[in-house]
Amino acid sequence: MKKIGFVVLLYILCLVNIFSQDFNQSEKIKAGDLTLLSEEISDLALAKMNKSDLRLFRNMIYAKYGHIFNSEELTDFYSQFDWYKPLKKVSDSQLSEKELKLVKRISIFETRNETKTSIKFGNEINGIWHSSPIMPDTWLDRFVIGPNDKIEFLIDNFIENPEVSEYLGHYEIKGNTLIFFVENVVKNKEVLKTNETLQLKFPITSVSEVSFMNGGLIRQMIKIGSREYYLFYGNPRS
Repeated sequence: MKKIGFVVLLYILCLVNIFSQDFNQSEKIKAGDLTLLSEEISDLALAKMNKSDLRLFRNMIYAKYGHIFNSEELTDFYSQFDWYKPLKKVSDSQLSEKELKLVKRISIFETRNETKTSIKFGNEINGIWHSSPIMPDTWLDRFVIGPNDKIEFLIDNFIENPEVSEYLGHYEIKGNTLIFFVENVVKNKEVLKTNETLQLKFPITSVSEVSFMNGGLIRQMIKIGSREYYLFYGNPRS
C-alpha cells in the first residue's frame, strides 16, 4: 500500500513539474525578471497569459531601455525593480528585430476578445493544421482539430526530446478566441492526465484560401495565435 501511495505521489509531482517548467512566464513577469526577454517564448506560453500579463510583458521590453510611460500604473509597476531607470521615450526603432517580433506577437494575443460575436465554424475547421504550407521531411508544429470539439497540439518533430510532445483536450470558440482546455499531455511517449485542466487562449481567424507559387499551390489557411496554419490530411504522428 505504501508503495502504491508513493507511485501516486510521484505521478502528481510529475504533472505539477510539467506545467511549472513550461508555463512559469507569468511569475517571471510579475517578478520583473529580465531573463524572460532572452528566452524563446512559444505561442503556448502567450496563450496561457491573461491580458494583464501580456500588457506587462510587452511593456517590459520598453521598460528595459528606460522608457518613460504615460501610464501611472505601468510606471508604478516597473519602478519597484532596481533595473528600471526612466530616462526617455523609447521608440520601436530602438528595439532589436527579435524584440520587435516579440512585441508584434504579444500584441496579436492582446486582440483576444471573448465578448465579440463568436466566429462560426463548420466542418471546414476539422483536419491537420500545419505551421508550413509545404511539407518538409516530417511534420512541424500542428493542431489536429476533429469532431465533437476535440483538439490536439503536436510539437515540431524536428525538436529532439521535448519535455512535452503533445497537448490533448477539447476546445470552445468564444468571440475571436479559441480556448483550448488541455486535459492530457504526452511526455516521453506516455499519456498523462493533467492534475487540473489548463486553459490556453489563442486569437483565431476564419478559414481562408491562399495560393503559392503563382497559384500552383492552394491551401486552406487559418491564423491561430501569432502563426498561420495550413490544412493537411494524413497521419499527424507519422
